[in-house]
Amino acid sequence: MKETKFQIELVEHLTTHGYVEGRAGGYDRGLALYRDDLIAYIKSTQPQAYEKMQKREGLKTDEVLCKHVAKEMDKHGSLHYLRHDLKYIGSKFKLCQFKPELHNPSTQAKYDANILRVVQEVTAKSGGERLDLVLFLNGIPIVTMELKTDFTQSVQDAINQYKYDRPAKGDALLEFRRRALVHFAVSTDEVYMTTKLAGADTYFLPFNKGQADGSAGNPHNPNGYATSYLWEEVLQRDSILKRSSLLC
Repeated sequence: MKETKFQIELVEHLTTHGYVEGRAGGYDRGLALYRDDLIAYIKSTQPQAYEKMQKREGLKTDEVLCKHVAKEMDKHGSLHYLRHDLKYIGSKFKLCQFKPELHNPSTQAKYDANILRVVQEVTAKSGGERLDLVLFLNGIPIVTMELKTDFTQSVQDAINQYKYDRPAKGDALLEFRRRALVHFAVSTDEVYMTTKLAGADTYFLPFNKGQADGSAGNPHNPNGYATSYLWEEVLQRDSILKRSSLLC
């Protein structure tokens, strides 16, 4: 099976389970944001704060907002602003809403408004080879993925791509703490992950379920790939938006 087919099937699953697919061209490499989603989430969930900013900035509001978010995330990291408000001259914004623990109609509406987007073939700031998949939450990149099929290449090939072909330094998408929170090397049989790309020194941890006999790897999955749990469970919308999730 070709890698392309694996990638398409993964995207199809996500887009039928709460994600929307985006265009690589919609990604702003300079700011490392999917700007349309960031603006759409803030406008739909916090119209008063947006209008207050608009009175000050006028037609430049969206541009100023995106640049301010990028600047603050470059200083304090994306995770900080997924958890805490972002302030701007008398206004403050929430950039996402985690799954509410108690029923509250207003909070639930903001949770339902979260935009999870999957984008294929994203080119990093440094150019060159493209990342197979990037997942965004309200325009903020949170996950990158390199995919391999074990019929042609192994998960180690995906790991090597991250180590040697994906320079993180100076790229907000890949540099530690600035945007993406986790990077997955994924094959049809195994998953490895890291939170910090450091070239040849990058350390990947296995993110597998383990075999029934206690050995490494993943058990056979009669209904799909051995690694399907990653996108069917871990990256599932309600799972990824829990405060206690792998990402948040």
